[in-house]
Amino acid sequence: MTETVPVAAAIVTFNRLTLLRACIEAVRAQEPRPARIIVVDSGSTDGTAEWLAAQPDLDVVRQRNCGSAGAYHTAFARAMEGDLLWTWAMDDDGRPQPGALAELLRQAEAHRLDIAGAMVMAAQAPDELAFRLAGHTRADAAVAAAGDGGVLHGDVCPFNGTLIHRRVFETIGNIKREMFIWGDEWEFGLRARRAGLRLGTAVHARHVHPRAQSRRIDLFGGRLGWVEELPEARAHYYFRNMGYIHGRYETRAAVPKTLVKYGLYHLLVRRDPAAFRRFAGWYVSGLLDRYPEELKAPPVPLPLPGADRKSA
Repeated sequence: MTETVPVAAAIVTFNRLTLLRACIEAVRAQEPRPARIIVVDSGSTDGTAEWLAAQPDLDVVRQRNCGSAGAYHTAFARAMEGDLLWTWAMDDDGRPQPGALAELLRQAEAHRLDIAGAMVMAAQAPDELAFRLAGHTRADAAVAAAGDGGVLHGDVCPFNGTLIHRRVFETIGNIKREMFIWGDEWEFGLRARRAGLRLGTAVHARHVHPRAQSRRIDLFGGRLGWVEELPEARAHYYFRNMGYIHGRYETRAAVPKTLVKYGLYHLLVRRDPAAFRRFAGWYVSGLLDRYPEELKAPPVPLPLPGADRKSA
């Protein structure tokens, strides 16, 4: 029988059954294996719920979609209900590589880390990183920077195979659920740093994930920096969360600088004053921590179809 360790794997999913199955199989194959595997399904309609209901070793929660932030909030709360020391967080489109959990636990103990991140490799290019890490884009450079200790201190890419000790939640609380998507994981990491918690990436614990797609638009050849361009239907999540983060974690100069940059972009480049007014409204709402009440409300639980188990 495979040894288990006091870890609750926390996986969030929405309509990506094929990827979810690969993720769960990679978690199941870890030696040692997590004591619990928690899956939060945000109301999938692609057969995910039916498949999950047939998996006796999974602790499944199904709820109405309230974004990755809402799903992680539920998963972390579920993990904290027991007495396990660690929560191992990941999205359904990532896969921990063999030995990842063992290396994370080893390095967390050796370096007294409160949050231990895996090095996230790009699914499209195995030698490159999915997300920039401590200024590096290639795996060999990150490994060299870590040195013999095998850890890059102070930087992680949450939540991609990220190991979180329960004292983190006891110290700073849960993720900010109303952020929905884009920025919730970053805010959680900033809050942890501000509280003096220790973060680091174990470069020999590997986690495969699709490379981040750039949405950056250079302003005037990059002379004035860059702005983010997102689909209109979802941009409000990103820019409201940006405002929240800037207002609490950045220097005072960040707010006027951001307003000027996006003003120039919308007024001079796009020539769309209405788009700038929408951006400014979302950004200021975040600065003032004014999130819609429906995003603050507890998630609506959904049943697992055909399951005999008790649903949350």
